[in-house]
Amino acid sequence: METIINPFLKCYLIGPMEKVKAGDSGRGWRDKIRPEIESLIDGNGNPVYVFDPTKEEQCKVGYETKIFHKKILGWIQAGNNEKVSEGTKLIWYGKSYLAKEGEGDKLVHILGDIDYVRHSNFLIMRMEPGDAPCGTYMETGIALEHKIPIYVIQTMPRDTYPVSFVGAVFASGGNFFDNPTQLLEFLQATYKLKVKK
Repeated sequence: METIINPFLKCYLIGPMEKVKAGDSGRGWRDKIRPEIESLIDGNGNPVYVFDPTKEEQCKVGYETKIFHKKILGWIQAGNNEKVSEGTKLIWYGKSYLAKEGEGDKLVHILGDIDYVRHSNFLIMRMEPGDAPCGTYMETGIALEHKIPIYVIQTMPRDTYPVSFVGAVFASGGNFFDNPTQLLEFLQATYKLKVKK
């Protein structure tokens, strides 16, 4: 696997964004846990890099998450399949462009969701009862294929989650956690991390 960004530990925060009970495009829980994860460092003082789609999606599609989902829905309703395809490809594959650098050009690639999964050491997932995930399950499949553990912050009884999702979590080497604190303690012990002073 090629090095993306840096050789540090990386994680991707997956979970519903389009249809969430909280109405925050999935941003609320990510805004709470991201700084906690980013405060963890390895034995060399390197931080954990966090892929947060609620912060990074605009770079790919040019719109804030909630606005982009409205645009996609409008394109679907109008039967504009080309625009739906174009927008969806940006989300999943990212985009590449040439940027001027000195006398020449430099190829720049903005990562897509597939890149986020493939280049993560682990995924963290959270969803509330009433949320409607879709891409989350696709990301789970990619993680399972690449043997990347999925750690779930559990918000409902485990048998409420789809059986195939629960199976994928355990088959990936992941697990369920009662709360973010329990997960953070697990990450520190498993990945030999400590809180930056």
